[in-house]
Amino acid sequence: MPDIFLSYRRQDSSSATGRLADRLEDHFGPGRVFRDHESISPGDDFTEAIRRAINTSTVMLAIIGPDWLDARDSQGRRRLDLDGDFVRQEIETALKAGVPVVPVLVEGAKMPAREALPKSIGELWRINAVELSESRWAFDTEQLIRTLQSRYVIESDRPALGELPGSTPLFGSGRASRSACWSWPRTPRA
Repeated sequence: MPDIFLSYRRQDSSSATGRLADRLEDHFGPGRVFRDHESISPGDDFTEAIRRAINTSTVMLAIIGPDWLDARDSQGRRRLDLDGDFVRQEIETALKAGVPVVPVLVEGAKMPAREALPKSIGELWRINAVELSESRWAFDTEQLIRTLQSRYVIESDRPALGELPGSTPLFGSGRASRSACWSWPRTPRA
C-alpha cells in the first residue's frame, strides 16, 4: 500500500497534482503514492479502495487549488458542502483515522478560513500548509520531500536535493540517518 495519499479535485488541480505525483514517485519509488485514477484497478470498488488506501497511508496531502473551496456541482451547489463529495469524504476519513493531513496550496491558492469549511473538516484550517509555487516548484517540492522523509519517516533510497548522507534534515524530527558517520573522500597528499 502507498505511504502518501493525494487528495485533490480534478477540475481544480489535476495538472499540479500529476506533476507532484510524478516527482514524489520519482523520489520515493513506484507504488508509494496513491492517486485515484492511477492507483485503483478496473473493477475495484472505488469507495472501498479509497478508504483502504487512506487508512493504510502514512500521510495525506490535500492538494488545494484556487477553485478547491468553491467548486460547484451541475446544480450550482458547493461540492464541499455535500456529504457525497469525495474530497470531503477523503479528508474526513483521514482525520477520523488519525492519518496526518498536510494541506498543499498550488496555483496561487490560499488556505481556506475555518468558517468556510464544513464542520466535519473544520480542523483543516489549523494545519500548517505547504505552498508549491510555479516559480519555485523544484525548491518547494524538495522541501516537501524533506518533510515527508524527516517528519513522517517515509524512507527513500535517494536523499533529497542538497542533502548529504548523514546530514540533519531542515524540517521535522531530525531522526538519525542510516549512515552514522560520513566524511568527504580523502585524497592522498603528495
